Amino acid sequence: MASNDLHFTIRELQRHLRAPLLWAALCGVSAVLGLAGPFGTYSALPLLPRLGYWGATVVVTYLICVAVIAGLERAWHPRGSVPTYALFGAAGGVPIALFVWLFNRLVFGGSAIGFWPLLAYATVIAAVGSALIATFTRSLASQPVPSVAPRRPSLLDRLPLEVRGRLTHLSVQDHYVEVRTEKGRHMLLMRLSDAIAETDGADGLQVHRSHWVAKDAVLRSARRDGRLYLHLADGSEIPVSRSYLKPVRDAGLA
Repeated sequence: MASNDLHFTIRELQRHLRAPLLWAALCGVSAVLGLAGPFGTYSALPLLPRLGYWGATVVVTYLICVAVIAGLERAWHPRGSVPTYALFGAAGGVPIALFVWLFNRLVFGGSAIGFWPLLAYATVIAAVGSALIATFTRSLASQPVPSVAPRRPSLLDRLPLEVRGRLTHLSVQDHYVEVRTEKGRHMLLMRLSDAIAETDGADGLQVHRSHWVAKDAVLRSARRDGRLYLHLADGSEIPVSRSYLKPVRDAGLA
């Protein structure tokens, strides 16, 4: 269980580190603090070392707080209340204060501020910051998301009106492509690659040099004679070639 919690915390940190907007925000906060030079750092450090000091402090303390909150969230499974996250943030103030105290001793040859006042500052700032972020996140989550109509595949414009419907699969037949929809089938004189290019808006993938399928048309997969086949809702059985096995598996179809 402890190992799973640790892996969960590491994945949360990795997810945060991959967010460009987060890095933009951290750089902005670091720049403001570096220029302002609070807690005596303005007079103690020149501009560039001061910017470096605050950049390291902001990034490391943020990650410490995220790790603590993720670990506590994993352990207690809270319902996401703002006071709960404020308490989690306050708990993160302890390792944050310890890091800053040790970092100050390394940079200044001694602590620029005593540990206990630093602990008070770190606890309050982390609690308030966590509460504000939780409030902001809940506010965004409560906003209605405007619905966006899916794009209609342009391939359908090539079909007779009575056949136009949700695409299920495409198959090569000699020099033609058989286009199947939920309403029927139609043969088009074109290359499969060109037909696939016109499926934009339909969620599907090529599974064989001669076949493309819509993901929601696949009922199940099965192996026979060492080959993988996809069984579709209309009763069709589509082979999957080895060169397309990985994307088919990645899509959860096999």
